[in-house]
Order: sequence, then structure tokens, then C-alpha cells
Amino acid sequence: MRAGDPVLRAAWLAQPAYLIGEVLIGLVTGVTYSFRDNTISALGTSCGSDVVSGCSSAPAAMNVVFIVFGVLQALGAVLLLRRSPRSHQLVGTLWAVAGLFSILVGLLPVDDHPTAHTLVALPVFVAQPLAILLHARLMPAGATRRTGLVLGVVAVSGAVAFAALLGSATWEGAVERVTIWPAKIWLLLAAVTMLRGERRP
Repeated sequence: MRAGDPVLRAAWLAQPAYLIGEVLIGLVTGVTYSFRDNTISALGTSCGSDVVSGCSSAPAAMNVVFIVFGVLQALGAVLLLRRSPRSHQLVGTLWAVAGLFSILVGLLPVDDHPTAHTLVALPVFVAQPLAILLHARLMPAGATRRTGLVLGVVAVSGAVAFAALLGSATWEGAVERVTIWPAKIWLLLAAVTMLRGERRP
């Protein structure tokens, strides 16, 4: 294991903390905010904007979360990008793309940059669900692989539903989370599985 690997591994092990951050921000700073109906990006929106329904009294907090966990996701992808098989290279690239565009989501809040925000969010909705499915298929047969495939199917289904509901007044937030949240769970499982594999004699 290379000297920098523990740091890169920790970047993925920390991904579930994103869920805690998002939920806490929604509960504490969300103003007329609905986890069911309002998008995650609305938490990065000031309440003086009429671009989206729902808003946050501290929008910078959510945008920082987007940036920090996007950086961590992209860093963790370096572990896969170092591997030689093309299959690992593709999955690593998808995770890196999703992480880098998550950073841009935070840097381009939807209330200040509505068109740019939409454009940079799109690759996340495409790359992340695909990354889960492909990454799970690289895992040895077993519970982790099965869990990953289920999470991938859930994420893909969420992305399709989110596209269908785009602009809807209801359920948009719920289906977006069905798309985004599985990746945070999977990255933890993937990191633990790969770490165990490296420790085996």
C-alpha cells in the first residue's frame, strides 16, 4: 500500500458524513424547507431568491458541504485511477467526474448561476449511479456486491424519476435524494471492502 493510500481511503470512509451535514443544515437552517419537495441545491440558496422554492438562512454552509465532499470523493477516486485494469480506470474516472462536478455545484449556487448550476449538476446525476453499478460489479461475489447493485439500481431509478419530475412542486427533493444518497453509502462499503482485501496476506 502506498504512503498516501490511507488518506485517500479516509476520503471515501468519510462520505456518509455528507448525509449528516445535509440533514442538519436542512433541519437547522432550512426556511420553509421540505426534504420531500425541495431540491438539495435549495439549501445552498439564500431566502432573498425566487429561483427555487425553499431556502436556507445559511446557504454558504450547504455549498461548503458540496465542495468539501466533492473534493473527498475525487481524492478517493485516485485509488482506482492508479489501478491498471481498464474497468477500474473507468469507475475511477466516473467517481472523479462526479466529485469534481459536485465541487462546481457548490461554487455555482443555483440562485446566482441557475443555468450553470443545472449544467454542472447534470454529470453528477449521470456519473454517480453508473459508478455505483460498475464499481459493484468489480467486487467479489458476496453481500457487498449485491448491496452495491441494489444501491446502483435505486440511484439509476432515482435519476430517471428526478428527470421526470424536474420542475414539479412535489417529491422533487425525495427522488433527488434517492439518486444522490446511495453513493455516499456505497463509497463507505467500497472503501472498507478494498481495505480488507489489501490487508489479506
